[in-house]
Amino acid sequence: MKKIIWISSYPKSGNTWTRWFISNYFFNKKKIDTDFNILSKIDKFPPYKILQKLLKENEIQENAYNISKYWHQIQLEITKAKEDFIFVKNHNALVSVEGRSLTDDRFSLAFIYLVRDPRDVAVSYSNFDQTLSLEKAIERMTSENLYSHVSKKFPLDVEILGSWKFNYNSWTNGVAKVPRIIIRYEDLINNTFETKLKIIKFLSNILNFDVDIDHIKYSIQQSDFKRLQGIEKNHKFHESSNQFFNAGKVGQWQNILSSQQIRKIENFCKTEMLELGYL
Repeated sequence: MKKIIWISSYPKSGNTWTRWFISNYFFNKKKIDTDFNILSKIDKFPPYKILQKLLKENEIQENAYNISKYWHQIQLEITKAKEDFIFVKNHNALVSVEGRSLTDDRFSLAFIYLVRDPRDVAVSYSNFDQTLSLEKAIERMTSENLYSHVSKKFPLDVEILGSWKFNYNSWTNGVAKVPRIIIRYEDLINNTFETKLKIIKFLSNILNFDVDIDHIKYSIQQSDFKRLQGIEKNHKFHESSNQFFNAGKVGQWQNILSSQQIRKIENFCKTEMLELGYL
């Protein structure tokens, strides 16, 4: 059975940026300058075309968590693809709803989990979603409740995120049989080549291919943050109605968050932030 490689993260943690890099490495061997179309090689989970075939809008209107009834059926559809393996982008926590797990080792080949300092996530999340104040973003990220998000533009698109730390812990500890790699956003910024080489080496061990250093360098150039900002400026990003590739900085929270906001995030996420070197 063909299996899925998950590129997962809490929102605004470098997922789309990494997805662009991986798409170029695996699906742009001819080295053609890419635009947003390259991202179609790695679809978002759950793929909307499959959702439209399987469920109706009223099911989500009744209870957003009804999406969990279809998770495994969706993955059966995904794995019908002709490719030997399938990448998906994902923001869901590795969660179980009424005994229905997001995924398991029957469907999953590997996990790539991207994590970012939650203080910077709060700033970036609020900047991206103009309806979301900083206070609301922080409240969402530090909620003990299993928060879910339903897209206004795509009403079948449900993401069960949980809090920042719940999302992180779920992918760090869940489905123990599946190999995984945890990648810090800050390392993608500060040690770009070494960190992306680490991702490709991880995948090479699973998929049994030789690492192409030159193509890693090319894929890094294609996914350069400033280049993506330029493409977005000239061509609207179909996955977002707001500016998507904004600052891409480390430590911007220091000049934006209040001391009270900082304490709230650090108190809630202390164990995980210490583990990741953020405190």
